[in-house]
Amino acid sequence: MMKKIINISFLVLLVFVLAGDAAQASINIEDFYTTSSIFDIALLICALICLMWSLRIMSLVRGGLMSKSWQMFVLGFGFLVIAQLFVVGENARLFLLPGYITSALYLLMVFMWIAGLYKTRRVLG
Repeated sequence: MMKKIINISFLVLLVFVLAGDAAQASINIEDFYTTSSIFDIALLICALICLMWSLRIMSLVRGGLMSKSWQMFVLGFGFLVIAQLFVVGENARLFLLPGYITSALYLLMVFMWIAGLYKTRRVLG
């Protein structure tokens, strides 16, 4: 089941990326010094740290009752990292993507976290 979710997610993500246009402008380093860009980069770093921690916790509970919920949390953090990479790439003008792509990734992130919390509640409750 989890492999199907991951495969479908990456297929949808690949379609979204191929639908985007390449940016024609050059990279402007001053774009990284705006408040929103600094916030996006900080959020990307925090998401990467959380992804690494959740992977470590998932390896500790491997095969247990909590493993499914931590797989959902890892997927949620993975979607957050991918969405933030897209946002930082758009801020750097590396590529242009429609706004619904990052919104869809944020929605998938929230869905995975809620599913992980639901599974955790069922195991612990």
